[in-house]
Amino acid sequence: MLRRADETAANPGATETDLRRAVSDTYYAVFHFTLQAAADKVVGATSRSAPIYELVYRSVDHRAFVALCKTITTQPNKVTGVPTSGLGDIASYSGIVASLYEQRILADYSTACPYTSTQVQLHISNARQAISWFQAAYPEQRDCFLVNLLFKAR
Repeated sequence: MLRRADETAANPGATETDLRRAVSDTYYAVFHFTLQAAADKVVGATSRSAPIYELVYRSVDHRAFVALCKTITTQPNKVTGVPTSGLGDIASYSGIVASLYEQRILADYSTACPYTSTQVQLHISNARQAISWFQAAYPEQRDCFLVNLLFKAR
């Protein structure tokens, strides 16, 4: 998805619709990266073709994903099981996810917000940075995020 967004941003003939799709793709790239991380954690990367892998992958909804990211950035004390090291890079990742989601909503539904290739490139860079921060986080920080994403505290 990010490769397609890169190609769109680099295309001088890209239409407004193309640029909007590219902005949307930046959010979806991070969303699907995260779903894969969650399913890999629960089922295992070697079982990606298994029905239970798909069950985990498809169990996350956008609202819950973004709500968790917003909670982490605004009220981290409400997150269950935060490690003693805190959330570190996961907090930075979460801030970008929330921002990319808002941009996706604008790109998909608001005609009042035109996009330029420079803006698209910024969103692509942010998406890559979010993925990098997720990967750089300590395992217990990633686990905390993924468990909170997949399971509801009671």
